Amino acid sequence: MKLNLRDLALRFVFGGGTVAACYIMLQIIPSKSFAGVFAAFPAVMAAAVIMAGHFGTSEQASDIALGASSGMIGCTICVLTVVFCMEHLNRWGLSIIIALLIWFFSSYSITRLINGLLGRIKEKRQQKTDY
Repeated sequence: MKLNLRDLALRFVFGGGTVAACYIMLQIIPSKSFAGVFAAFPAVMAAAVIMAGHFGTSEQASDIALGASSGMIGCTICVLTVVFCMEHLNRWGLSIIIALLIWFFSSYSITRLINGLLGRIKEKRQQKTDY
């Protein structure tokens, strides 16, 4: 996908607008723990998928969405790791470093796993159509 100024400007508008809307929701909703759901809204993912679909192909947009989904699952693992490490190590800096490493490797592993499963599904589908 070719990167240009128009692409960057649209990403900024879509991503920035979504982040701003999430911030407004954080201010409006009285329950801050529920409002945190909006803070985790995948604003950057939405902008990236829109731009990939618009300037690229649906397959590129699908790949970005898959990566974002894997990253979000990894983010859940990251949060659980921080909580665990904070309770047992009682060192917030080290806990965050460990959790970010866990996030990266778990997200990567999940992406590989999903791609493998999708590859098998495509192969089975292809085998059925070959007969």
